[in-house]
Amino acid sequence: MRIFAVPAAVLLACCLYMPLPAARDFLFRLIDRAYAYALRLFTRRTGRTDDAPALLTFLLLLGGALALLGAIHPLVSMVLMAPAFTGLCVLPACARVKDELDSGRYARDIPAYESLVRESCMSLAPAFVVGVVSPMLLCALGMPLHLGAALAGAYTALHALSHRLPAAARISAAVHRVSERVLIFFMLLCSGAVGRNPFRTKGRDAQARLLSILGIAGDASDTHAPMSGDIPQGVFLCAFASAILCFALCTVGFVLCR
Repeated sequence: MRIFAVPAAVLLACCLYMPLPAARDFLFRLIDRAYAYALRLFTRRTGRTDDAPALLTFLLLLGGALALLGAIHPLVSMVLMAPAFTGLCVLPACARVKDELDSGRYARDIPAYESLVRESCMSLAPAFVVGVVSPMLLCALGMPLHLGAALAGAYTALHALSHRLPAAARISAAVHRVSERVLIFFMLLCSGAVGRNPFRTKGRDAQARLLSILGIAGDASDTHAPMSGDIPQGVFLCAFASAILCFALCTVGFVLCR
């Protein structure tokens, strides 16, 4: 039954990042400071730093601590995995944009109105790839061995440190490429829920595919002009696709985690 800690962690992350989207930045700063402290142990007297051993040691210590704590009980593992789902912090920003559009502020500036709709929808797919699908896959992969929290924590650390460490950026990018393919598949699978034929959409990445499914990609596949209602449609599609993915992972992992 440990696998059900994954959807529970997503729900807990909603309770965290929806009202407190700034918690993501706080978490990343905390990880960055912790790594900076660990890096001092790998800084030579000449000032040269050994980034690779420092990163490996940091990830092993972090993952080991989370693995030990997560093995105590699935509820503990749930709490430890929840912060990894940072992609949910994009939802409050999308809600604010929709409220601004519905207020009539851009009633006389249609290009700006449509640009805001597209920008908001474009922010959804990358956020879900990086901050929902990637940690969900890693958590589900690790739960049979009580390593869900460890993998989620290590991934979050890599993502937080990718701006300063090329090695962390490369590893994160590899995970993101797999997650993007997975999200595209499930978005196409769920595209009928927003009234769209998946065979009439196109786009090589998740961002372009989402706009094509919504019909606002700005090409021949468009079905209508961008409107504020496309933002909740995009949120619904990404959330629904992620929920179906989570259900599929729980179904597969149920046998392994009993």
